[in-house]
Amino acid sequence: MPRTIILIDGDQYLYRACAATEHETKWDEENHVLASNEVEAWDTVSSSLKKVIDHFGSKDYVLTFSEGEVFRKHIDPTYKGNRAGTRKPLCYYDVRERLIAAHKSIMFNGLEADDVMGILATKPGPDSKIIVARDKDMKTIPGKLWDGSKFLTITEYEANYWHLYQTLVGDTADGYKGCPGIGPKKAEQALCELNPNSDAFNANCKVGWEVIKILYANAGLTEEDALKQARLARILRWSDWDSIKKEPILWSPG
Repeated sequence: MPRTIILIDGDQYLYRACAATEHETKWDEENHVLASNEVEAWDTVSSSLKKVIDHFGSKDYVLTFSEGEVFRKHIDPTYKGNRAGTRKPLCYYDVRERLIAAHKSIMFNGLEADDVMGILATKPGPDSKIIVARDKDMKTIPGKLWDGSKFLTITEYEANYWHLYQTLVGDTADGYKGCPGIGPKKAEQALCELNPNSDAFNANCKVGWEVIKILYANAGLTEEDALKQARLARILRWSDWDSIKKEPILWSPG
């Protein structure tokens, strides 16, 4: 019988729980100590995950985690360079090991948790999948998404639209810049004629990519520059994954 499988961003829930359970103690005017209790962190993340699982009433769920050096670093070594030197919260790695041991967890070397969810969500088969993540990047994946407060059903056309949108505006959190001079409003205006639900905006993004090339050219950049940003913005789908070699198939338009 077909199942409903819940795909949960393990990185996100783990980070939030460990960060929330850090406590600073100020001993005197000069000495401050930051501490965390692993049991408290474990209980916090376990409680959050239980709420998700209970919300959907399904025991068929998977936690996804990032693993190893992300492949995007090979596309652009500065990817997430803005996070260089930023530490993980205390207890992060120990609680991560406990989560992986206690729950069904999936990770692929070189991929982020987002990519693993995207691949699993779009893998052909009879099972229905629901992505559970707060990251707006997951709107680039066709299927069902729950962001903790609302439920979205994203068509393939809409997912392709949001991928091109991210290619234009970039993502400061992930450290890729998109097209210079193009913010959210200009990106929406440029793509407005490409109604995500119209036949004109086809699954291969041929029409949309012409718009992208023009905007990058207007900014004094090449199609290769645009392609680099598009590949950084692309959350992997099943079609972007070589399941034999266990490596990404880099996105190309059309």
